Amino acid sequence: MQVVLPVLADEKVIRMRKIKSISVFLCAVFLASLTVIAAYAETIYEYYGYSYTIVDNKSLSLVGWDNSSPELVVPDSINGRNIIDIGNYSFEGNTEITSVDFSKTYFLNRIGLNAFYGCTSLNTELTLKDTITIIENCAFQGCSSLPKVNVNAKVSAISNQCFYKCTSLTEAVLYEGVESINPWAFASCTELEYVNIPKSVTYIAKSAFNNDPNLTLGVWYNSYGYHYAKEHNINYTLLDGVKLGDVDGDGDITITDATAVQRYLAELETLDAIHLYAADANEDKEVDIADATAIQMSVAEIPTGHPIGEVITK
Repeated sequence: MQVVLPVLADEKVIRMRKIKSISVFLCAVFLASLTVIAAYAETIYEYYGYSYTIVDNKSLSLVGWDNSSPELVVPDSINGRNIIDIGNYSFEGNTEITSVDFSKTYFLNRIGLNAFYGCTSLNTELTLKDTITIIENCAFQGCSSLPKVNVNAKVSAISNQCFYKCTSLTEAVLYEGVESINPWAFASCTELEYVNIPKSVTYIAKSAFNNDPNLTLGVWYNSYGYHYAKEHNINYTLLDGVKLGDVDGDGDITITDATAVQRYLAELETLDAIHLYAADANEDKEVDIADATAIQMSVAEIPTGHPIGEVITK
């Protein structure tokens, strides 16, 4: 028996839908099977074009929209109930939506399974704000016109196949707090040029960036992302902002940097990882007296053949 909470003014019951309980989640064509073990009816309400289900007296789940405009603005609340969730499959296959704006939401914390799967007309930059803590599998899979993603969300994981086959995606910026990038998360994003990997990332699946031929990762020196890029032969750029030859880290190349190399070699001082990297001024993967000489030559404006003084990118 289903208990339906009271309907508020301007709130209309529009239909019942079947909700599937899935024991094995498989959303890509190449994955094996889908097992449905239970089904029950769920009441859907409508309010000025938004369709939703009631979670409790204070909150609801957004499950649809009437496409009166191609620009979907997710509201903070409807009829006094906060939107905390974009329901599973809510906008799957909707080819009318051109943009999704989450900026008005303050309580939204979850984007459901396949929520925007196959929204092929979604063609504006997508920003996931910091109230969001869960993005389920395949949430934006196949959004083939999506150009850029900013994951400000406080999610610990970029889920399986989250942006799989977003074939127009060129850039994804992930913020501190993301810990894992799961299998096929950005795979087959054939135009993807850049993904910012924060220091907080401690796991990236081998398949996360499969079939992304133009990819460069933005990584921090000696971070998990840095070692992942080197291990998988992916182009990378360093985010540390340290200049080649700036051994003392003051932002300038001076004779004190050459002295710092000499003191390091004499075991009179230590260098942290990134400044030890900067000390390799002649780029031969060793720090020795030749690097101190190269820095001295650069200070004397004698050409060295190395980009001393330029921000290290690799």
